[in-house]
Amino acid sequence: MPDYKFCVSLNISHPKMEVKAISEYLSLQPETSHDVGDLRMTKNGRLLGGSYEEMYWSFDLCEGKRIDADEILFEEFIAIKNIEFNKHKALFNDIRTTGGAIEYFVGWFSADSINMNIFLDPPILKSTADLDISIVLCAYPEG
Repeated sequence: MPDYKFCVSLNISHPKMEVKAISEYLSLQPETSHDVGDLRMTKNGRLLGGSYEEMYWSFDLCEGKRIDADEILFEEFIAIKNIEFNKHKALFNDIRTTGGAIEYFVGWFSADSINMNIFLDPPILKSTADLDISIVLCAYPEG
């Protein structure tokens, strides 16, 4: 049995698009966002100086929880999300071709071992690439 948990967010950045447009098009409200030109600040509202040069939009696909691989394997989760997001393929392509980026940002947590693995076979990689989505894995071994 797989011995890991994961969480995934869909992150979008772009040098010119606006958060509101992304939210309206996807019918999703981001947990974290800012527009180009917004003042840089911490989550607590403390100003950091300067302003953001790119729009950033982030939506938690796991509803704030870590998903246990015993419930669904990471690769199955991504395959399902790719099917769901396929209707937005034109938007994602437009974002990418006009200087933006779309990514699945993955927090990958070992449950009881540091020996974790996932298997992303060619059809999953292809469907992700066809959507112009990158996969960013951030592993957190136990201990």
